[in-house]
Amino acid sequence: MSREQAVKEVLERAARVPDRFRRFEVGAETAARVHRIDRALLDEALDLGLAYEGSGADRRFDDFDLKNLGLGLRIPSPAWLQVRLSAQPFNAEAVATTTYRTRFQGRVGGEVLEPSAQLASGVVDGTLRRMGPDVFEADLHVSAGENAPDAGEGAADCARELGPVLPEAARLEYYLVPDELRDDVGFVRETRLADCRAGTTYLARVAEDAGAAVRPAGGLLLAGAFPLPHAWLEVRRGDRWLPADPYYLVSMAGYGLLDGERWPPHRSVAGTVWKICGPYADLCFLATASGGRPVKTSVRILRRST
Repeated sequence: MSREQAVKEVLERAARVPDRFRRFEVGAETAARVHRIDRALLDEALDLGLAYEGSGADRRFDDFDLKNLGLGLRIPSPAWLQVRLSAQPFNAEAVATTTYRTRFQGRVGGEVLEPSAQLASGVVDGTLRRMGPDVFEADLHVSAGENAPDAGEGAADCARELGPVLPEAARLEYYLVPDELRDDVGFVRETRLADCRAGTTYLARVAEDAGAAVRPAGGLLLAGAFPLPHAWLEVRRGDRWLPADPYYLVSMAGYGLLDGERWPPHRSVAGTVWKICGPYADLCFLATASGGRPVKTSVRILRRST
């Protein structure tokens, strides 16, 4: 596919997003420096219909439009590099039960922070300790469980319960959507555009409507030194729930970032994700000591042991 055709495809998807959700805040200099979209590519995209406000040197673009342009063209931008990194656990020789020594640091200065209830309840007992006013360390224990392609009854259970979901996962198109649309099932159904959270929300509704024992989950995808916020599905097996992620597996196989035969869409992703107990919280694992205001938290894996 030519670059022109790739740009046209990205902009066709962008046209499905209503303009009222765009924030024209990014200039050409930032597009080049952060998103790696140089002047020549930006001019080409403008000729093909990239949305903007202003004129000349004062033109401003939407951050999500630029991120998706980078993804569509596989430009080595932060957005594309993050997608590539996310596939790392799926390209390991094997997925094993692992304990992660992890650091949680608040993104606010000058305040003493405390761990949220979600963090305190999700780490290994006795390992949570304060390392500074806004820093904690703790161990995460993540079971690989039944994540092999031939995991017998576990794989069969996933495939059966995900039956109504798999065709819908295959027809969605991976696309970073504005925050206001990430829980909008109607938007995903109409446009077929979804990131991992929007796709999970939509597929959970599809499963619910079909009466399948499937529910949404969210937390961390354990990739590299800095785990990524992620959302996936869980499939009930007896009194347990197996993590499954058909939309992500289909999308990353489409990008050529993982082996679709080794990771069919019904395969459990146990061992690659750490679930946050309770509702998806955008990585607010810490809170202010006074008032309990949630604080954005950076997460870093310090050590892995199997």
